Amino acid sequence: MFLLPKGNPLFENLAATKLRLPEVTSKLNASGFTGYASFVFNTATIILVFESGKLVSTFLEEKNGNRLTGLEAMSALTELMVASDSGSLNVFRLSRDLTMCIHALLQGEILYRAQELKLIDIKSLLEKIRTEQLNGCLRIYTEERSAMIFYKEGAPLGFFHDGSQDIETSSSESQKIASLPGAKIDLFSTQGVEELMSMDLLEVVNIQKLWDSSMSAHQSELTRLDQKRAEREQKEANLKLAILEEQVKTIVVEYVGKVGRGIVDKELNDLGGNEAFRKDDQVARLLVAIERSARLLISTTAIKQMLEKLSAAIATAKSEI
Repeated sequence: MFLLPKGNPLFENLAATKLRLPEVTSKLNASGFTGYASFVFNTATIILVFESGKLVSTFLEEKNGNRLTGLEAMSALTELMVASDSGSLNVFRLSRDLTMCIHALLQGEILYRAQELKLIDIKSLLEKIRTEQLNGCLRIYTEERSAMIFYKEGAPLGFFHDGSQDIETSSSESQKIASLPGAKIDLFSTQGVEELMSMDLLEVVNIQKLWDSSMSAHQSELTRLDQKRAEREQKEANLKLAILEEQVKTIVVEYVGKVGRGIVDKELNDLGGNEAFRKDDQVARLLVAIERSARLLISTTAIKQMLEKLSAAIATAKSEI
């Protein structure tokens, strides 16, 4: 994403995930805001450009370089605001002319793209910008540095480079970058301010509907994930209960012989199955029933040892279920 001049900051580092997009755009529209709102998430950055309260441009760039504009960008923004764990909103006021230039940079007509500066007659290009009264932005850059010159009707409005916070009047830094080996240029043009004012995406895109749709989709996804988690946890619990049941049978068989498996099966069945291990009162009833059945088969001392071992095994397993 291009670095953009901050201009006059209205809001910085607001938690985007705690905001509602319809309310944000409504407030900027009602206040006649001119400038841009920048939403920054881990996976993408979205820029909304406003001119006198009208939304004239939406631009999204993902970390992988994919770009979206218009309705697609707005839809993606609502999804990110609803579903992301983190994100920030910054709002910067700019002049109408600079806002026009930001629009050109993000969505304007591309006149030159990644052209090597050494292969271009820069003087002729600047003269063309002047004589054709171009509105837009000239970007000069290398892999490490970049600078932008904003134009209104062919005249430079100011200069911005990657180390500055605001528009500058001096072209010295831009000239330094232009002289670096491998320097390239991009040139973007756009309509004038009055033409931009004829557009308003807020009148075309139903942001409330987009927001409601994203909220609904997100809630459905949360419900689906909750159901999957509950199913997974239930399967894990069922497995642990089955393992505990087998441990109990093994202990009883150890003391009373093979008949012990049948004893445990009968008593658990009377209690509704191995879910009985979850409840203390049913565990107590199970142990009493096993003790009663074992009295005719083994000694009191053996019964005591068996019950102690059963109680320990059940207590250990219950803490993990």
